[in-house]
Amino acid sequence: MGDGVTLIQKADRWLARRLVRRMLPLGAGPGVVTVSFDDAPVSACHEGRAILDHHGVKGTWYVAGGLTDRLEQGEACHSVPDLEALLAHGHELGCHTFDHQPCSGLGAEGMRSQLQQNRRFLQGLAGGAAPQHFSFPLGDYGLASKWLAARCFDSVRLTRAGIHRGSADLNGLLAQRLYADEMTPDRLRSLIAETAACSGWLIFYTHGVSAQPRRWGCTPALLEQVLTDARAHGCELLAVGQALAHFRARTEPAP
Repeated sequence: MGDGVTLIQKADRWLARRLVRRMLPLGAGPGVVTVSFDDAPVSACHEGRAILDHHGVKGTWYVAGGLTDRLEQGEACHSVPDLEALLAHGHELGCHTFDHQPCSGLGAEGMRSQLQQNRRFLQGLAGGAAPQHFSFPLGDYGLASKWLAARCFDSVRLTRAGIHRGSADLNGLLAQRLYADEMTPDRLRSLIAETAACSGWLIFYTHGVSAQPRRWGCTPALLEQVLTDARAHGCELLAVGQALAHFRARTEPAP
């Protein structure tokens, strides 16, 4: 996702990554691995949740309310009961734009409207609690959209790969694709080992979870490997909000 970027968009993203930053120090300690799901397909809500629940792990699902009960890229998306079940099991719902529209084409007022609509949708599910974390749909962002999202959320996530080392930009969190057609077991193991070695933070994202995943999904076995390898390397497995609280707690000065 996010292919076909123009030179102007590349320049805008280059500026966005270097400006409007809000750095979170990570401190010393175990590495942290986070599992997130974009768009909340039905398979992620059911199979993905079941795997995380089995391991006692919480994840973050980035939801576009306008995709509820619809198809996205040919895959069935969540229902309201699916999202309610995620919350009931202690998982975290993050925010996309309501209609899953790329942010660069919305303009400032359009993006504000989309964020407000999606926040209201998610607040209706969470008993009035506003979502604290945002991910750009299709990985489409720029300087203006980063600035707008940063004003509304505790964290803003990109689809730019990388491990956070030493600190993380809360207005532009890195995230690694967990796609079955490109992530090998050896590559996965190497990324987690690097994260553990540098006391870093590694965020994975995928979409559906099935034995025969679509282009932007993963298999149950691949998701299982994330959890087992992270534990084997001594990493904490935390949802986005949990990870932020964890890093803040371990970098705050002692009273």
